[in-house]
Amino acid sequence: MGRYNLLDEKWIEVISLADGNQTEVSLLEVFSDAANIKCLAGEMKTQNFALLRFLIAIIQTVFSRLDCSGEPYSYIRLDQRLAQIGEVEEDDREDYAYELRDNWKKIWELRHFPDIICIYLEKWRDHFNLYDDKYPFYQLTEEEMHHIKPDIIKPNFCGKNLNRLISESGNKTALFSPLEEDCKDIMTSGELFRWLIMLQGYMGLQDKAEYKGENQKASRGWLYDIGGLYLRGDNLFETLMMNYIPVHPEERYQCRPERPCWEITGLDNVSRLRNGEPIDNLSQLYTNWSRAVSMDMNRGEDAPVALKVVKLPKILHEDNFLEPMTVWKKNKDGHYIPMMHSPDKAMWRSFGLITLRSDGKDQHQPAITGHLDDIRGVCGSRWISICAVSMRDDGKPASQCLADEIIDELSANDLVIADTSDRGWIVRISDTVQITKEVAYIYQRFLENVSKIRGQDPKGKGQAKAKAKKFIDSESERFYQKLNEPFYGWLAGIHPEDAKNDKVAEWYSTLERLALQQADSIVDMATTRDFIGSKKEDFNIINANEIFRHQVLKKLEG
Repeated sequence: MGRYNLLDEKWIEVISLADGNQTEVSLLEVFSDAANIKCLAGEMKTQNFALLRFLIAIIQTVFSRLDCSGEPYSYIRLDQRLAQIGEVEEDDREDYAYELRDNWKKIWELRHFPDIICIYLEKWRDHFNLYDDKYPFYQLTEEEMHHIKPDIIKPNFCGKNLNRLISESGNKTALFSPLEEDCKDIMTSGELFRWLIMLQGYMGLQDKAEYKGENQKASRGWLYDIGGLYLRGDNLFETLMMNYIPVHPEERYQCRPERPCWEITGLDNVSRLRNGEPIDNLSQLYTNWSRAVSMDMNRGEDAPVALKVVKLPKILHEDNFLEPMTVWKKNKDGHYIPMMHSPDKAMWRSFGLITLRSDGKDQHQPAITGHLDDIRGVCGSRWISICAVSMRDDGKPASQCLADEIIDELSANDLVIADTSDRGWIVRISDTVQITKEVAYIYQRFLENVSKIRGQDPKGKGQAKAKAKKFIDSESERFYQKLNEPFYGWLAGIHPEDAKNDKVAEWYSTLERLALQQADSIVDMATTRDFIGSKKEDFNIINANEIFRHQVLKKLEG
């Protein structure tokens, strides 16, 4: 008998738009009231990202089959549970894609989600129980777990491992834990499910049991391996809709039947991964598992959490352009792979990778930002935020435990972000970012000259080289930190009708001032040795600063 049904129980943490208070809502409520919810508000931003994708998977599934009036598209067949039977005929795919895009517009104009989402969920109610002897949500039954891994006798994962605010292993106690020792393994069912969704996306490799093929590698969680991106609207309805892509930009993924994890058994989900079956639809990708999980279905509310956890195979990374919500970079073999965000690199420094159109050579635009070009005619002129969310590991290859979140965002007018013409805003801003990086490199050369004056050659050896590197790296990063807030402010202040040359000149003026000030601050802290400099080369910190100023002014004037 199923228990704790996610459709009815209040387990999703949100912020109310009306009063700004945090509250919990059920799965049915989150769709029926999305326009009155500001945002998701779980324990971590990464948890919110994993949950956001779960909610989008529901939207992807429903509106790939039914329009906003609840009527099935004529190109597909559905069973009694509104699951798709077979595929769309090739001759019908163009018309089907047109209707999917048109339906997106109709839903947006409604300003709320139609009832068909809740009707669909009701059809699958028995598959949305957290505790169930047949279809435990995001889990295997005990019998299914025994089938794939009969040697696991007892639970090997507990609450303090699952709660990423603690992330405690069995061998090391977490310092500065938010919970007392005797409470670390205790969770409500709502907490448990929020962390369970996150576990499937962000896991690491610290657990030992595996279920994979001979040539397969264990997954640490698909979301762990990507530089997550999403668009944030004024409320949860807008956020979900902006990140819902009705027709995938890659032709090979267009009109594919949606196959979310809840429409099949847990054992089937695991078997698909074990057999290396490719993922070709977004709802399956968004609900992909990194672990087979089972637990005691008789667990009481607020009882300690004890799970059996088994590693599953990782999914394809190279050129897996099904994933729309990540930045891409080219590896040494010429393949594109997801690029994780760096804790030391603000989002604006990757502006070109995020916003420029794919060129088939060195640039592949995230589909989620390309989607802005499709929806701008419906959404109208508005300020929109592109949010980055990622996880940093502990630097230990064997475990790759979660160490910290990486969070950033940039805001701009969506007509600016969507202006991808040859001399449009995106190209001009990207060029401006490149010039800014070149000024930063000039500043780095200035720091190298200062190091040499101090007898600490960055190309030398030993302790002198180490000191030079530490000085250059820390001061270079400090320079970028000085640029972050002003650049984000400049970007957010661009209006589509602004004169491009004037706005670029405005930033260059700010950049020049900040760059010269930063170099002057190094000179202000100079020692007598810095002013004496190298007698052999007749070169001191004043000379280095003059060269720097000349190079910066030349770069920005050019």
